[in-house]
Amino acid sequence: MEVISAETTKSRNRRPRPFFSSNHFQSLNPKSRSFRTVLTRVSGSGGGGAADATPQQYTPTDSEEIKSSSLGDGYVALFIRMLGLDHDSLDREQAIVALWKYSLGGKKYVDAIMQFPGCINLIVNLLRSDTSSTCEAAAGLLRSISLVNVYRDVVAQSGAIEEITGLLNRPSLSPEVKEQAISALWNLSVDEKFRFKIANSDVLPLLVKSMDDEDIKLKEAAGGVLANLALSHVNHGIMVEAGVIPKLAKLLRTDIEGSKVIRKEARNALLELCKDEYYRILIVEEGLVPVPMIGAAAYKSFRPGLYSWPRLPDGTEIEQTSKTPSRFGASELLLGLNVDDKSVNIEEAKMNAIVGRTQQQFLARIGAIELEDEKNQSEVTTGKQLTLLPWMDGVARLVLILGLEDESAIARAAESIADTSINEHIRIAFKEAGAVKL
Repeated sequence: MEVISAETTKSRNRRPRPFFSSNHFQSLNPKSRSFRTVLTRVSGSGGGGAADATPQQYTPTDSEEIKSSSLGDGYVALFIRMLGLDHDSLDREQAIVALWKYSLGGKKYVDAIMQFPGCINLIVNLLRSDTSSTCEAAAGLLRSISLVNVYRDVVAQSGAIEEITGLLNRPSLSPEVKEQAISALWNLSVDEKFRFKIANSDVLPLLVKSMDDEDIKLKEAAGGVLANLALSHVNHGIMVEAGVIPKLAKLLRTDIEGSKVIRKEARNALLELCKDEYYRILIVEEGLVPVPMIGAAAYKSFRPGLYSWPRLPDGTEIEQTSKTPSRFGASELLLGLNVDDKSVNIEEAKMNAIVGRTQQQFLARIGAIELEDEKNQSEVTTGKQLTLLPWMDGVARLVLILGLEDESAIARAAESIADTSINEHIRIAFKEAGAVKL
């Protein structure tokens, strides 16, 4: 005799209310095998952010062949119906996860979800769930929807910004949920209408704090939001007060392996803040130098002295202890390796000048200077773009530009040196690098 538990009886007796004209969906139970087949099919695409997702192709088998074009939309409608408050938390969780995975296919799939009026309110409501997986899926689905331009207004007007702010302010939240929620804000902040609202919410301190998080994806999302917020000048004051400059400057001073995205977003945000004279001073004090982008072609006029005995950047002669030239000039090129610390005392400013000059001249010789920056700057040829470099590299780069033949580039470099020379430390750095003589 088969023993039927109360739990099994409850599962068998529970049926979703019929809401489709098609008889196929009227008897489809969320706990049934056919529902789980649908759930597997719709959520078959991989996880990750909507911005990085690629459309997933599904090829039905003979037994699963779709017999009508409306069948897929019917499944979506079933899941959206299950988001309603009249369903229990497990059904709602399964439905939101399925819809999230489904949305990762791209705009076509997001359109299929958004054709049902009011669905966005049900999705936003699930951000209040106590279940981490439900919150992650709801935030992820909002991320996918807000990635489509025409739906950003609908998402923002549904109260998503306020609910995401409340979600992020929870005392304990998994990095996965944070990433999806902040990524949704990243998409919304593309629209200027919503930047002020995001910047003036309780989420700004959390974005700044996230820049210290160990999760790279989370830092990238937070940096992307900050970079977008900085595009609106009205947000600069509140962002600086929240402490964004030290956090972002640290990312450009430190080599963060495997995350060019966060460095790019940090640079973009600081370059926007650099347009204000006072904030530019704060950025320089954090160890960064604004350097004009003059284009890689301008450095072709650079002619290093390959055969002369090397000097310090400021023109100081170096004593030549050996009169016998090496066969390949190694003693000259590797002079820094032959310094005896007991007999020669080189100050830190001089050492930084030597290292910085060597690195920048090497980049100029091989034609690699500014190549990486040009990928991130769209209008280098206009002569108005800037980049940010750490002190040692920035000082050496500006001095290198002073020695070129392009007069407009020289003028821009001189102007940048004037703006940057805000304290004795940086003025000595320019002097040791040879700026005064040039």
